[in-house]
Amino acid sequence: MEDVERELIRRAQYGDGWAFEQLVVQYDRQILALARDMVGNVPDAQDVYQEALLAAFQGLPRFRLDSDFSTWLYRIAVNKALRFRGKRQRRQAIYEQSASDLERQSGPSTDRDVLDEELRQQLDEALEGLSAQERAAFVLCHRQGLRIDRAAELMQCSAGSVKSYLFRGRDKVRQALGAYMES
Repeated sequence: MEDVERELIRRAQYGDGWAFEQLVVQYDRQILALARDMVGNVPDAQDVYQEALLAAFQGLPRFRLDSDFSTWLYRIAVNKALRFRGKRQRRQAIYEQSASDLERQSGPSTDRDVLDEELRQQLDEALEGLSAQERAAFVLCHRQGLRIDRAAELMQCSAGSVKSYLFRGRDKVRQALGAYMES
């Protein structure tokens, strides 16, 4: 951990909002993208993102300086996203309208845009069919580009478990996309 980051953490632990903002600004896009990939749409991702940052700010006094700040922050975001997905699955009645829905209403401008949008929609639907752990592993490794050991750390499980989740998740995605690819 760099001295600058350590000092910002110390200041933020004493309630300095500016210091906390400086800490998270370098991770905010990645966390928002992670949340989007985990929950499936932008409005819910923004809610998860806000909840994660609030939880991080509130939990900062308990943060140990010998820990990695980015891992700690990502773990909070993954936990919030998993909890959100669990709540959504239990309720089954949450209304979802994503930014891509709005783009589809306006209509893509080229054949490639149409195909890209269709494939993105099919992939999102395929990801909905994964368990929370399979989706987390898929998103962290394939969409966020993290190594298996880093995903395992964030998911608080073994690398072998992540590999298992990835194997099952990829198989389910392959099956779900099979019909689309054949057409």
